[in-house]
Amino acid sequence: MRKILLFAAVALMATISAQAQKIEVVDADGNGIPLVSVTTEDGVYIGKTDLNGVLADVKGARKVGLSHVAYKPQQVSVASLAEGRVTMEEADFGIDEIVVKPKPYIYVEYYVRGFRYIGDSLRAYGAGIIPMAYDIKKNYDPKTRYVSSMGIFANKAPGWHLAEIELKAKEMCKRNKGSMTEKWLMKEKARDEYGLSVTKDDDNRWRVENPKGKVGQIVHDEGRTYTTLDAGRMQRFQDEKKGNESLMKRRQEKDYAYEYATIYRLPDEDDGDIPDLARLVMAMHHWEHNSGKGRERDIYYSYVVTHSYVDEAEFKARSKELNHGHQNDMTLEELQAYERQHNIPALDAAQLKAIEALKKHY
Repeated sequence: MRKILLFAAVALMATISAQAQKIEVVDADGNGIPLVSVTTEDGVYIGKTDLNGVLADVKGARKVGLSHVAYKPQQVSVASLAEGRVTMEEADFGIDEIVVKPKPYIYVEYYVRGFRYIGDSLRAYGAGIIPMAYDIKKNYDPKTRYVSSMGIFANKAPGWHLAEIELKAKEMCKRNKGSMTEKWLMKEKARDEYGLSVTKDDDNRWRVENPKGKVGQIVHDEGRTYTTLDAGRMQRFQDEKKGNESLMKRRQEKDYAYEYATIYRLPDEDDGDIPDLARLVMAMHHWEHNSGKGRERDIYYSYVVTHSYVDEAEFKARSKELNHGHQNDMTLEELQAYERQHNIPALDAAQLKAIEALKKHY
């Protein structure tokens, strides 16, 4: 009888362990947080939360690391979570209000982090400072004096060299050059090209949908607007609508996915002269596709550390200062010092472990 009971207990434990362990990541108000990266305590990639803040299975991990550009990173024990729910705390990250002055450029200094995963393992990490100037008279056309101080680890990782992360960083900044995501969603072009509609859920939340279902959300909270979009699904709908069969096939073969989030300050009543790019605070981009190396994932976090109005000489001087000060190669310690100086949320323990492992391996 004792053997039968023992066998039954072992069988029950095996059944429970085989069941998917769902987690739901929410904010202080209990609303789901999309695009939270979930890793093991050693930095192995598990997955990311969906538009409702849910990850269906943590794949047996006992402890997981959670990270998102707008929230403080943390590690949690899965067994300790009531019904798999975990609350993330908003990052205390902010920048001074921009002061309008009669100068030709808006200067925006970005701090960018980039992660590349192949399969579930981190293969490359880069971070650094990007000085950008936006020409007011030329419709805020951006120019980069330098892409400087890119601290790169494991730059021998397959398919990811310094030039590639620099290019990605430039592209990411140019996408945010002055078109606020929320405003764009309300335009006729978004409805016509992507079939989008925006529906109010409650006083501070809106649902973004196309004929296939939910593709994003808008949240207003603490003076900021958070917009998250599943751009991959939007692009696939656009391809289908236009009958672009070759592109549809290529995206399907690669199982292409692209999701992003942007965080802006909500406008005050008296700052109507300030363009949208001067209210950008943070942005996050997730790209995924299948390749000959496996499932490739690129994740970029972008923090705006300063806004100001400058002239050409001031922009050149600041760019030169950044480039000369670090010779395009910051150590992890220098990067962390810059993060502390600008109150940027630190990397979580899982990510640091994975980065240190990369340094030892390469």
